[in-house]
Amino acid sequence: MDKQPRNPKSTDSTGRRAQFARRRLTVLVVGVLVAGATLGTGIFMNRETPTWQRILGTEPVVIPEPKATDELPLMLASVTQMLRFPDASTGAKTTTALAATQAMLREHVELLTPGTLAALETAQSPGSDQDSEPAPVAAIPPLSVSEFSTELAQTGSGLLTAALSAQEQEARRLSGSGIELVLQARTVLAASGASDATLNALPSPLTELEASTEAAASTTAKQGPTVDRAALASMPAFVVDACPPLTTTATTTDTAASGSGAELVGIVDAAYRMGYAYNVAGARTGGELRSTAWERSEVLVDFASALETKLNADHDCAPLRQAAYQLPKDAVKNPMDAARSGEGQLALLLRDGAAGQSGEARMYLLSAAYSQALAARQLSGQTVDFTAVEPATAETAADTSGTPAG
Repeated sequence: MDKQPRNPKSTDSTGRRAQFARRRLTVLVVGVLVAGATLGTGIFMNRETPTWQRILGTEPVVIPEPKATDELPLMLASVTQMLRFPDASTGAKTTTALAATQAMLREHVELLTPGTLAALETAQSPGSDQDSEPAPVAAIPPLSVSEFSTELAQTGSGLLTAALSAQEQEARRLSGSGIELVLQARTVLAASGASDATLNALPSPLTELEASTEAAASTTAKQGPTVDRAALASMPAFVVDACPPLTTTATTTDTAASGSGAELVGIVDAAYRMGYAYNVAGARTGGELRSTAWERSEVLVDFASALETKLNADHDCAPLRQAAYQLPKDAVKNPMDAARSGEGQLALLLRDGAAGQSGEARMYLLSAAYSQALAARQLSGQTVDFTAVEPATAETAADTSGTPAG
């Protein structure tokens, strides 16, 4: 049987269908490639956005910036363990200093991290779910007195550094706590029998100020670094909202006696008052006490005069010195004690004055507050209590209810 010839139309139709399928497949592949490229480019361009980081699983773990106050509960835990497991060489004097440090740290933990102390006590209570028994000594060895003192001073210096950029009220809290911790570190180390050189080797918040004034130092600093001559020569510009009139009855409770101007005036007035008190004490004593009193008087008056001159030059503030000062009632019997009684108050006033400033002026006054607190402890034997957050009053060595001293 003869074969039938192929129908040309059928062949053309099949070829066209195959060609159309190939074209459609090509378009589909190209479309997929274009979409993939577009999606990939979009992902690459937006890979840093939070949405795509969550989709891709590359969202970074955000670690909160550590705060200077984070160290306070740790230091409290350290001193608590040291008291539970005292070192073999720890004497009664050191134990007493550590117990005082524990009480001080509890105050500062509660002041700067409200609620932390209660949470710690709840976690350690017998009724809590956590084990209240202390960890074995072998597991967590207690710090030595030297190590603890160094870490305590570092923590205090860190609080002071944080105070440089904090808001006014927070700066008052941080700086006050920082100064107390640094001074307490010296107390603990001294109780263990450390030398003065070892005490002075502890971390100090004065390092920054000393570095900035070292080249200008031409004379030896007198007693109390608060008024180091080089520091006075580089006294920064201060922010003064107003120059309030100086009155013998002005305190921080007066509405007119507030602001940075009033705080600086209070510092000037307090330094002049103490300078006068020490001058009178020198006249009523003799020997080494007389020399000490007059030297301290000169230092304080120099500081008050320098600050007064600065305020007058920069802000046209009138002379701030009182026409006459009065001394406490017991100044006749105990002239040196009467003069020394104002040392701690001047440290508080310097801290409050620093909180009202910023930048270099705050650093200067905070350094002065620490130095003054150190001098107050050396002269009076007492550490200034900086846990009072409210601004200090302007009354210092002289009580306005006293009688004029001749």
